[in-house]
Amino acid sequence: MIKLDERLAACAALVRRGSSVADIGTDHALLPVFLWQSGWTDIIATDIKPGPLESARKNIEKYSADIKLVLSDGFENLPPRDDIIIAGMGGETIAEILAGCRHKDENTRFILQPMTKQDRLRRSLDELGFNIVHEHNTYERTKVYTIIYARYMGEKF
Repeated sequence: MIKLDERLAACAALVRRGSSVADIGTDHALLPVFLWQSGWTDIIATDIKPGPLESARKNIEKYSADIKLVLSDGFENLPPRDDIIIAGMGGETIAEILAGCRHKDENTRFILQPMTKQDRLRRSLDELGFNIVHEHNTYERTKVYTIIYARYMGEKF
């Protein structure tokens, strides 16, 4: 079984059992592989660049996981998913990705883990019609990571 660091484990803990999942900006696909090993069966891992997708493919093959890889700029080539994970990027980048979200649904869970500019992400979530349902910090050595669970609540008037 793959072992996740505290940051990714905190993200994984928010994914609903049995949900369809997307990890946007997967990089190495460790989180999707962990979810697959834990019983999830409908997982898509995306990245904007072929290099990280190749790294992801190697890990998926190493663990014989059944995870679909998609080259995509954010939500561009992604079908609707129940739970969306965007982790390990700056808050401004996560906000830009969410601004392009075509699958805004009140039942979709957005699990966000910004590495920087958490305040910018929170402000953008509000502007884009998302509500922060839950937020907590996790600690790894001397670093503090914020994990945000948000839902789309509709356009602001």
